[in-house]
Amino acid sequence: MKKKLAALLSLLLLCGCSGEEEQVFSLTVEEQQAYTETINDVMEEFYWDYDKASLTFGGATVPENAEENARLFAASETCEYPLKNKAGQEAVLAQASLLHYNGDAAGMLQCWFVDGALAGVAYSGGYDKAYYSLKERNPFVADGAFQAYETWTGMEAGFTEGSGEFSPEGIYSTGKDADGNPLAVSIQNGAAAVYRYNGGLSRYRNFSYGNGLEATSAVFLDGKEERLAVLVSSIEESGESDAEKTYSRAERIMLYDENLQVTGEIPLEGELCTAIGAEKDVLYLFDDQDVDIYEKKEDGWGRTGSRKLKHSVSQFHVTDLDGNGVMEYLMTDGMDLYLYHNTGGSFRKIWSTHLGVENFYGPITSGDLNGDGVKEIYACDTTATTIRYVLTEKGLQTENEDIDYGQCIYPCDFDGNGKTDYWLVQDNIDRLGQLYLAVGEE
Repeated sequence: MKKKLAALLSLLLLCGCSGEEEQVFSLTVEEQQAYTETINDVMEEFYWDYDKASLTFGGATVPENAEENARLFAASETCEYPLKNKAGQEAVLAQASLLHYNGDAAGMLQCWFVDGALAGVAYSGGYDKAYYSLKERNPFVADGAFQAYETWTGMEAGFTEGSGEFSPEGIYSTGKDADGNPLAVSIQNGAAAVYRYNGGLSRYRNFSYGNGLEATSAVFLDGKEERLAVLVSSIEESGESDAEKTYSRAERIMLYDENLQVTGEIPLEGELCTAIGAEKDVLYLFDDQDVDIYEKKEDGWGRTGSRKLKHSVSQFHVTDLDGNGVMEYLMTDGMDLYLYHNTGGSFRKIWSTHLGVENFYGPITSGDLNGDGVKEIYACDTTATTIRYVLTEKGLQTENEDIDYGQCIYPCDFDGNGKTDYWLVQDNIDRLGQLYLAVGEE
């Protein structure tokens, strides 16, 4: 008997003013189990998890079909549950803390049941705490105040094949030489390889650093005295066969001028320095979860500040996605992709994925390959296949329908005509590629 009474956990009795007990809402344990099984099936279908201990049931009325409820109905309709058809009806509302597979909090899950069947599902989250479809996995966590969003319908047809060679490892940064020719730097076999377009794309410089030393990151600056910075690390291998491991220790940052001649170096002591990046003449060094800021003063380059992140950084890219003059800071730790804004005193996270497993390989790039004025983001996964992210009102979303397995797209204005070109790697075996140049306005 005690077990049976304990099972009726959701029986809720309220006493009215007359002293009579009025049953407001009740579920049997069998009903709870049936609803929970349905919720579990929905979570599995849409690749979500939820905090089982937070699950609650309550009596509710489906909201009226009014403008203020349009987003809830639209979110549910996207998952093929037309909750709007049940507007005004009595329902059972199940709520729980929605979780990504890696355990990150996503918001509050809502499942609406009418006459014992699931009638609607959505979650509230994001910076606006509004309703989202379960198909919308990564809403903005802060308001980025973007002025435009992507209108992706596919890449433009206005590209011509160009001649050249380029690294299959991708573009770490872009810049210009003393004559204004476009440059792109890549990391290949421990060397910093600089490519230049001058009627064709070809390798222009190759910086290697001797036995046991390798270039591990590189970035172009805006200055003349220091135009290129390369992070140089020592490499030590130990173990045998499958147990072999590679350790690296950041030794220094090498600096080169607009003619790519050495101008100096910044000695380093951090063992976990994994990447460098820059905005104009400010240099960022990523040391585990710390961001060290370097600037050049009268007495040379020195650290002028630091910031803290909640993750490490293996790749870093600065761009203005929507053209509003505010730079976006894109980062990855190899597992997730992050978008930040620089608020002056800290990096403010605007958006991120929530994968929690090794997923990204190589540098992050961006470019406008459909000519709508908004840049897309391009990053390779661990299969050496490009993932394209586009800017939408509800977060970054993937658009990969035109990208085959093993294909890589590296956008860059290689020829300097103001329109984004791209280098296309066709497969992940021989890694051969082809240059495609955007046709400029006549």
